[in-house]
Amino acid sequence: MTLALAVENDELVVDVPEHSPVRLPLAGAGRASRLLIFGYPGRGRTRYGLAVLDESGLVMLEAPGSRSRRAVEAFAAGNGLEFEFRAFDTPQQARVALARRSPRWRAVTWRRAPAPLPRLRVPGARSLRPPLSSPKVWWREQLLYVLMWAVLAYGAAFVALVLLNLTNTRADVTRGDVTQGDVTWGMGPLGVAALVLAGLTVVGAVVVIGVGRRRSRDQTVQGRVLRRGGQPHCRLVVVHGRLLLETARRTRELDASELLLYSAESGVTGLLVGGGLFHLPGRWNAGDVERFAAGNGLEFQARSLTHQEYLDLTAEAKDAVP
Repeated sequence: MTLALAVENDELVVDVPEHSPVRLPLAGAGRASRLLIFGYPGRGRTRYGLAVLDESGLVMLEAPGSRSRRAVEAFAAGNGLEFEFRAFDTPQQARVALARRSPRWRAVTWRRAPAPLPRLRVPGARSLRPPLSSPKVWWREQLLYVLMWAVLAYGAAFVALVLLNLTNTRADVTRGDVTQGDVTWGMGPLGVAALVLAGLTVVGAVVVIGVGRRRSRDQTVQGRVLRRGGQPHCRLVVVHGRLLLETARRTRELDASELLLYSAESGVTGLLVGGGLFHLPGRWNAGDVERFAAGNGLEFQARSLTHQEYLDLTAEAKDAVP
């Protein structure tokens, strides 16, 4: 993604296409003080990005994509900003560093614009592998998911075939003058039955998806699912006694037994899972976190951190979801 950097009236202006310009202060407490170009190993190639850090080294803005190191360094030198190039050894190190949010993070961090159409997701949470206690239940769930997608595909295919049959200009002419264009399309009993069956299939699939979404909302109230507010998507679920962390890209299993909900003096909030095993910054509802921990046998603790405690605690995390 391309972006433009400029300085106007003691503010760093970051212009991102299709987004409102981001303005970061260059004076006073919590000011932007460093431009960071970072890289970390990805699938088959190195991933790069640009971040703006405050005077404590916390992330104010992060944008993926490679930029000219020479151009960014020259811009920083010409406007009184520090410049740093950091190559992370693992993606985990990059995520931990980018998850250390500045108090201004929520207002200025740039993320990709949402897709025009929502991604179709199977409702409910799924475990990654059969549990040791009850594998039959796991296999039954997998079979239900496969059947649901098969029914949905079957209904969509039937609707497409029926519509193609209805709009076929070479259909039988039952009455009228062909030269005048008076054509009546006809369908036999089999075509009518197929159309009705396809309609019922699609309606059934919509009902199943709606029930799944309602079930997800009920799981939050009952303490079986814990969601982070805002974007990017992130939630904790317990399936067959396993604690799972689900993001938009992947689902992983966590070996953790405690949750720490923190709020720093600067106004930053977040969740630490497993004593620093995973750092999940962002807005978490305290009541939902306590209910989730109590319902799944997890230890729960809420703490108010000083600024230095926040810096130390988040730097020691093993992994994170920025």
